Parts: sequence; structure tokens; C-alpha cells
Amino acid sequence: MPTPRRTAVAAGGEIDHASARSHPGGALATPDERPEPIQKRTVINDRYEIKQSLGKGGMGEVFLAFDHSTQQTVALKVVRDESRLPGDDEALRQEALLARSVSHPNVCRVHDLAPSPWGPILVMEHIPGQTLHTHIRRQKAHGGYSADEFRKIAAESCGGLAAIHAQGLVHGDLKPGNVMVTDDRAIILDFGFAQERARAASRRPGAPPDGGTPNYMAPERLRSGGASAEDDLYALALTLWEMWTCRVPEPGYRPRAKTMRSQIMFDVPSKLSIDEVKQVFRGLNANPEMRPRARHMRFFNPAQLTTSPVQVPRERLNPGPPLGRGQAGNFSPEAQALLVTYASNAREIVGELYALTKPEMTLGRAADRDICLPEATVSGAHAMLRFQAGSWQLVDGGSTNGSYAEHDWERKQRLNLIHGGEAQVGELRVKLVSFRPQSRHHRRAQAFLAERDGLTGLLAGDQLMSAVTEECAFAEWAEEPLQVARYELRGPNRQVSERPTILEMLALRRAALRVIEVTEVLLTSLLPVVAGRTGPLKFVVSMVGPGLEEARHVVEQVLAQVRGMLPESIELVATLVKWEPGKSARSLIE
Repeated sequence: MPTPRRTAVAAGGEIDHASARSHPGGALATPDERPEPIQKRTVINDRYEIKQSLGKGGMGEVFLAFDHSTQQTVALKVVRDESRLPGDDEALRQEALLARSVSHPNVCRVHDLAPSPWGPILVMEHIPGQTLHTHIRRQKAHGGYSADEFRKIAAESCGGLAAIHAQGLVHGDLKPGNVMVTDDRAIILDFGFAQERARAASRRPGAPPDGGTPNYMAPERLRSGGASAEDDLYALALTLWEMWTCRVPEPGYRPRAKTMRSQIMFDVPSKLSIDEVKQVFRGLNANPEMRPRARHMRFFNPAQLTTSPVQVPRERLNPGPPLGRGQAGNFSPEAQALLVTYASNAREIVGELYALTKPEMTLGRAADRDICLPEATVSGAHAMLRFQAGSWQLVDGGSTNGSYAEHDWERKQRLNLIHGGEAQVGELRVKLVSFRPQSRHHRRAQAFLAERDGLTGLLAGDQLMSAVTEECAFAEWAEEPLQVARYELRGPNRQVSERPTILEMLALRRAALRVIEVTEVLLTSLLPVVAGRTGPLKFVVSMVGPGLEEARHVVEQVLAQVRGMLPESIELVATLVKWEPGKSARSLIE
């Protein structure tokens, strides 16, 4: 066997291109140049001594090797020449550099990428253990998983996938065979190479057009191809589903088509909380937008149980990064802006951004104001804004409808607005943010406000209807009770359908937020409860799991805690509606 030459690898894992061009591993090798097959005791690049083969995959073969330089055991993935096309080396290098940016205990670490006579080699962390696929087969022989065993693997898999997605990467082939289970943790393997996997797969007869494993593909990927974060979430849910059933799903299999208990082999879900089961159900939704993000998935841990609402992974309107010390001390034009989150009459400006370009600016409806807000309840010369060491002071100019702080019922002559804080001027709300128009943060804020009522932050319109419809589908699938609490605020001599006063608007916002927090605490929620605004002074909260009497007890406690924080002239009342199979979401919330 010819002795391989040492190849040069730049710091940080980047290939030395001069070496790569002159080396057989830097381009497709001709038949005469190909070295003998890799076997036990083969030394690659005068550094990695092969101990044994760990298996073959779509991109190449994985070997257990000893790194003589670091004196550690590593895993080497060798990308076969027949799986490569011109230009693939650079794409693989870029993918490897991205993969190295993920540092998480539940994700396999990528150490290096280097050329070799056998093709590019990927140097990875060696993880002793067994794949989740094997683990499931062994647990099946012993009666399936316990609830705590399931929770541990599920939580760690979600954490690893969240870390991958946080770096803008897509796994592209998540399945039990790509999750390694060791004595102390679950680790996701073989990620970040969706592009290369697709290229290699397209050249194998009978393989899916974009790589991956059809058994774990989402419906939209089976139809149209294309690895995505949403497809990863579907694959994660199917992986957890396989842990319940101990059966490999067929391509296109729909676990939501029949009730849960008619399909599972071991009754693991009966020992899990409603929220834990619901996450798997939501992950299997045919609509990619309805699947929960990996970073928001939670599994119960008795040792870390908390009833703090801060722990609930609720979607929030991100104000952007806080100002640095220099910007906070000295005014920087356009470093901050006012985001319109709610307007009673000028709905078209919700989501608009008004840059703060001067340390002192006028605000009002008149055209000559620095910030012109076309909302009928904002006065022509409503207020003055002044920069003060990183925050802003809003000085009311004697406006007709007044200015209001975030947690106060009274009109304010002066109020301070800090980063991320909100203020109300007339019937319009603004939030102090630190991003620019059409930036990533701005687009996310606009998407948030398109789905939610900007006054309360609750779901609204079609988004609420879709969420309650999903709740009904889950209740039927899991055969669990579902109750919907309808809340409304009532003022003196006022019909609910009439236009609310500013005092009632402030009360609605505070009451709705507090009702949600107390409900989640009483239900020991791991996920945000489904809630939405349904009218000028109305909102609903969905509760899956509690029976009618238990739900009534929850609502009574919520009312007792929230009523005391409202003005004496405003009353909060509630009614309960019981869901029955076949009943529509619209009938529950209207």
C-alpha cells in the first residue's frame, strides 16, 4: 500500500487550497491514482490510525480512528469519490465550518475537515454508545420506555436540534439512526450536510431526490423535496412517536389519522403530561407553520419543576439588542426607533417603524411633527420625546386623550420609556426598539403583529381559529376533555360591543396578560395556553385536560386573583364552554 503524504490543513479546519489542488484528495482521482481500500491499521495523513469501520452511509464510510496528534479516539467520515462532483469539496468545506459553529452537549462535535488520498475526511467526536434505533429495539424487548427515560431522550434531542437550528443549519436526515444514546446523554449525529447529502442521493438509483430518509420526511418534503427546519421538526416528532410505538413509520404514514391509544404498543403517553403529548401531536401537523420550534419544546423534570410563568416558552415581540455603553451615554441617530404595535383607527400603520433621528423630537398627528402618527385619537401636537442616557422621556403637551405608562391607569404628564418598553398615546401603542426598517428583527416583529392583537399580545383572527382547531383535533386524538373559558370586561352602563374607552383598553391588556399567567401556573403548563382576543373587550382561553369541574375551579381562582387589580368601575366575568367531538372551533370561541 502506498504511504499517504501528509496534507496541509489551515488553522480553524480550513483546507489549504494549494495543497488540495496538488493532492489526489483535492480533486476527483483517476483509477490509477486511487489508493488501496481503507482497512484496519491504515494511517490517514500520517495522523489517524484506523481501528475499525463503524458503518456506511449516504456520503461515505465512518471509521473509528486514533488521532496520534491529540492522543484521542475520533470518528472519521471518508466521503467516497463516486459520491462527489466537481465543486463539492468547497461546498462540503463550507458546511463543515458551519457545523463547527454548533457547540452543544447534545450535538456531535465536528473537529476538522481535511483532504486525503481517499477523498475529503471529516474528523468528528467519537461517541461510544448505541443508536436510538437500536435502543428502541432493546427497550421494546423489555416492555418499552418509562416516562422518565422518554423525557430525558426527548428533551436532549430537542435541545440538540434547537442548537443546530440556532446556527441557521438544517439536519436534513433526523431519525433514530442519527441519534446516539450513551450512558448519560442523547447526541445528534450527521448534521449540517443537507446539501451534500442531496447531491450524493440524487446519483443513487431509487434514492429520494434530496437525500434524507422518506420514512421520516414531512408531507411537504415528500411532495416537493427540500430539507428545511420545519421538516426536521416533523422528523423529530416521528422519532419520538417511534419511541412510543416501537415501530418504524412507513413513508407518508399519518399518526394523527387515528386516535393515539389505538396505535401505540406501550402506553408511555399515559404517564406523560398533556403538554408533553401535545408537543408530539403538534410536531406531526401537516401545516409546517403549526409545528412547535425545537427551542420551545419542554419535557417535565420533577427536580426542576417551577410554576414561574417565565419558564413558559411564550412567543414575544423582540425589541432587538440593548444599546451598548457608548450609545447609551451619547445619542446615536437611528440607533432606536418607535414600533407601532396597536392603533384603534389606523390599522395600516401597525408594524411601522419610526426612527429616532434627533435627541429631541415632536410626536403627533399634525404633518409638521417629527413623528407623524395618522391615528385619530392622537392629538396634532401630542407630545415631545427627549433622549436621556439610553432612555427616552415622553412629555405630554396637553393632548386630548392623554399619554399612559405601561402599568398605570392615570394619565401622565411625563413618562420614561426604556428599551423594550411600551407607552400608549391616545388609542395607539408604541414600543421602543433598537432595529432598523426591514431588518430581520423588524420582519419578525411584523410577523408577530400579523398573528396577534397588538394590545394584548393574544392570538387574533385566523391564527386564533387555527390554534383552537388544533386544540380540538388534539383533544379528539388523545381522548382528553377540552374546555374553553370566555372572559369579558364590563364597564358601567356599557354594552360589550360598544367602542371601549382608553381605561377599558388598559384594563383589557392587564387583565388578559394576568389571566394567562395565572391559568398557566394553576395548570402547571409547560407550553403557553392557547388564548386569543375575540372582541373589543373579550378574550378566550383553551384548556385541554381538566374536566368541567376542575376547569370551573381554575376559572374561579383566576377571577379571584385578577379582579382585585382592575379599576372598581370595571368587572371581569367568565363563562365555560365544554367541547364535544364534532364541535367546531368557531362555536367554542364565538
